[in-house]
Amino acid sequence: MSSEGPTASSAFRVAALAILTAVVAVFTMTVRVPSPIRGGYFSLSDVAIVFVALTFGPFSGAVTAAVGTAAADLLLSSPQWAPISFLVHGAQGLVVGLIGRWIAGRPLPTILTITLAGVAGVIVMAGGYLAGGTVLAGFGQALTEVPGNLIQSGAGAIFGPLLALAVRRPIPPSTRTDGEHARNQNPRGARSDRGGSAQSRA
Repeated sequence: MSSEGPTASSAFRVAALAILTAVVAVFTMTVRVPSPIRGGYFSLSDVAIVFVALTFGPFSGAVTAAVGTAAADLLLSSPQWAPISFLVHGAQGLVVGLIGRWIAGRPLPTILTITLAGVAGVIVMAGGYLAGGTVLAGFGQALTEVPGNLIQSGAGAIFGPLLALAVRRPIPPSTRTDGEHARNQNPRGARSDRGGSAQSRA
């Protein structure tokens, strides 16, 4: 019976990552505004990416952002952007999640946490797409996309944390796909509890 625990947990994490990846892809594909560079577009992907990264951690944020946005590019006939989306949005999800986790363990206001994580996400996304757009179409063309990318990533920095805050309480810690809940347990405390119980029984 005990051997089923890790297997069930792993299966749940894989299923959760698949669902969250689909959420990112849907947010990317639902609302699209064409960008100056051919084949490019602006979307709501950053809202989903920041939400996932802050709610489920850096690993989930990176994987779902990278795979979800790249898959959307392929499905939307923008394959030239898929590698860039994979790298840039993957880095965005990772950075936002790492900052959120790092600050969460410190006595700092929640507003500071979401502000720093959001600003970092904006910098990674806008800077990454400026570099990627330069490779695809040259620096001049890529520069014309910066305002749109700032708006897109800025929307993610605002609405992603709000969505995360709205759903964080209903989601139990045990559903974290990065295994954060397990790491936060205190095995020594658990042993001492068992020891205390044994003494009381004695």
